[in-house]
Amino acid sequence: MRVLFLCSEFEGVIKTGGLADASRGLATEMQKLGHEVRVVLPRYGSIYSVPVEEKWQSVYFALAGNPQGCAVRYALNSEVPLALVEHHGYFGRHRPYDDGQHAYSDNVLRFAFFCKAALQWCVDTGWVPELIHGHDWQTGIAAYYLKQFYQQALPGTKMLFTIHNGAYQQALSAMDRAQTEVYCSNGLASSSMLALGVAYADKVNTVSKGYAAELVSEPAANGLSALYQGRGVDFSGILNGCDYEQWDPATDQYLAARYSACELEGKQLCKAELKQRYGLGHTTAPLFVLVSRVTEQKGFAYLLPAIEQWLMTADAQVLMMGTGEQAYIERLRALNERFPGRFVFLEGFDEALSHQLEAAGDFFLMPSLFEPCGLNQIYSLRYGTVPLVRLTGGLKDTVTDLADSEPTGIGFSEPGVESLLVALDRALALYSQSALYKEVQQRGMQQRFGWAESALQYHALYQQLNT
Repeated sequence: MRVLFLCSEFEGVIKTGGLADASRGLATEMQKLGHEVRVVLPRYGSIYSVPVEEKWQSVYFALAGNPQGCAVRYALNSEVPLALVEHHGYFGRHRPYDDGQHAYSDNVLRFAFFCKAALQWCVDTGWVPELIHGHDWQTGIAAYYLKQFYQQALPGTKMLFTIHNGAYQQALSAMDRAQTEVYCSNGLASSSMLALGVAYADKVNTVSKGYAAELVSEPAANGLSALYQGRGVDFSGILNGCDYEQWDPATDQYLAARYSACELEGKQLCKAELKQRYGLGHTTAPLFVLVSRVTEQKGFAYLLPAIEQWLMTADAQVLMMGTGEQAYIERLRALNERFPGRFVFLEGFDEALSHQLEAAGDFFLMPSLFEPCGLNQIYSLRYGTVPLVRLTGGLKDTVTDLADSEPTGIGFSEPGVESLLVALDRALALYSQSALYKEVQQRGMQQRFGWAESALQYHALYQQLNT
């Protein structure tokens, strides 16, 4: 099939989170399965350095009666053909969604423009996709435009809308709807960019079966449960994959030493090197690591008081890295001061260090309030760093608790301090039983959640849409 990927991020070009990894991983695998895939992405100011071909396409269309235009440029040496929508006013900014503090006030108009430009580009070039695969709220309005304005110009084109995080919806005001030609009578369907995608796409899916099951009810649905329920069998969950070429401790060039499930000595060297680098004391205590956005979604509201209480008595060390909400950041800095040699928080994000933390840890902390899929728990399994997770969404689909047969990690259900403290103590108990810990660790390292498996499920979904 001819498949157009509409996305706002693509790993290797622009990335703020897991959406970029998923877009690239899935597009690459679908191409391997024989689909003719093209990716359309905004040309943000921060990616002007990406080499482009000399040829380019002018695209003109109207938006709410106002004439619009842009250039579409083509990336050089791209693994998957990549078209970049260039409009200096909308996309020439350095950051894709915000100025570092606040979301851009014209985000609705920016991404409505992007979606309509992509559809018009298909018409103008004569490349008519059989399927448009849109990703997250930034592309939800494309499903509405396809149904309302492009049925004749793009005959037979269907749309699959994938939700990577249903909490981010981008609400539509009355002015937004007027500026973007959203005139549907269903108030809930036109309440946000995400809702338009859920209501108007031919099929809708999200990035794990566990999260799909949660989205049909409140509060997980964030007000859209009726829309999800109304889609019936046209709403499903497919787990995101992991790029094991980038995440493999046996070949990872970021690590002080490489290792595998059969040869774990290198993991201890990684742990010793990182502890020395960040001043963690010499001890046989387990090392708990975390790489995360520092937000309420990731469980920091109860993680922080739990860690503070736990470290007063527990023989353990904690090393965290992340950026996010300032109130939580300040509390993490305070923990640095309170537990020197036992707790370290590194503000920021560094790709190499994220690999090194995965390799160095004995346990990986992921107490999310909700988690559509999650990737760090999958990386942790591969790196022999036993994940400690709240059993929600994709975490529930990928980590098996110690109490179950063939466990690969430690899970807990209730999002609260007491539940997390019990889970942390269970981790200490497991670590003290070295043979059992190694068994759980090695079983986790044998798990595989690759894009090839996920792509086959998407392939089946594509075929359903092509009948």
